[in-house]
Amino acid sequence: MVIGVSPTEILTSLADSLVAQQKYASLEDALRDLALAAVHNKTAYYRRRIRGFERKYGLSFDSFTTRLRGRATSAEEDDWLAWRSAQRMLADWEQSFEALRNDRPQR
Repeated sequence: MVIGVSPTEILTSLADSLVAQQKYASLEDALRDLALAAVHNKTAYYRRRIRGFERKYGLSFDSFTTRLRGRATSAEEDDWLAWRSAQRMLADWEQSFEALRNDRPQR
């Protein structure tokens, strides 16, 4: 990032450029779609993380949790924490995505 330029200025500049290219009707539409794309990318990232753990262990998170009770190795505990974190982050980002998607202005 360029020193002295805020993230807001960068996004606004990008959105202004997209409006000037007639890709969007308004600055608000461009910014909303940029935000939706960023949030969508986050949800995709956490889904990939979760699928990776499901493939690694051949189990769902709940089944893995049950299997570990009282006999987890340190590495399994680390994976469990990362998996739980990924699930929570996915839920948070999905909620943000829905909030953004449903906040479209009436036309």
